[in-house]
Amino acid sequence: MLPYSQALVAKEISVKSQPKVSLEGTFNTQRVCFYEGRSYSLGAVIAIEGVLLECQPEKHFESNGALKWVRIEIKA
Repeated sequence: MLPYSQALVAKEISVKSQPKVSLEGTFNTQRVCFYEGRSYSLGAVIAIEGVLLECQPEKHFESNGALKWVRIEIKA
């Protein structure tokens, strides 16, 4: 049985250089919809095989939330 008064010892290691952090790509703060590697802004409309899609907010009560493609229904 070990006594409770034993001290814990940790090994400390010092390094001379700071790690380098690099981020690949770009940091985009704008809300966009993506299609085939391209970004589209809020309100953009694209046609894919006869289907119209509009870039709209995912949740209508958010002013800075994610966007999504919504199918536009054409009334005849």
